[in-house]
Amino acid sequence: MTTISTLAAAADARSRDGFALVAVDGMGGAGKSTLAAALAEAHGAAVVHGDDFYRPMDAQERAGLDPAQGYQRYFDWQRLRDEVLAPLAAGRGAAYRRYDWSTGELAPDEIHTVSRSGLVVVEGVYTARPELADHYDLLVYVDTPHAESMRRLRERGHDHGPIDWESRWRLAEEHYVATTRPRERAHLVVPGH
Repeated sequence: MTTISTLAAAADARSRDGFALVAVDGMGGAGKSTLAAALAEAHGAAVVHGDDFYRPMDAQERAGLDPAQGYQRYFDWQRLRDEVLAPLAAGRGAAYRRYDWSTGELAPDEIHTVSRSGLVVVEGVYTARPELADHYDLLVYVDTPHAESMRRLRERGHDHGPIDWESRWRLAEEHYVATTRPRERAHLVVPGH
């Protein structure tokens, strides 16, 4: 059985009334977006990107955060919970504005809607953090060796802004993984391809 069919079967087994809400978490460069895109193509899943929920913040403030503060502040988990997870878990559709990486603000004229039907995948670092875990039917962790995920990130050629990615973002991710242990809390661990 392929990773995609294994994940789809696990989501189906945990679905309620034909609906499943799935978190796909893992370190940057693990293959979360690739996995979510494959689920969308093969099973018609709707995909919500965790990168759309980064918190608007002054660049100087962002650059001054240590790894623990970065874990707490980079990702706006409250907005993801309130705008997407809670409505879907309550049987309603969801709507949200995405974070615009080019402006550092929420995109003003862009509303994304998510229907509560079939499979909805929320992919990204921090998406399975403990405060959000109870909203999901299935928690998936994409486990990729550090060297491979870093190679992929460097190959992408961007660092998400004016601060050095490895000295800020990656250290916050490592803090998140070390303190909240998403791999151990996951219902399913899959290799990153």
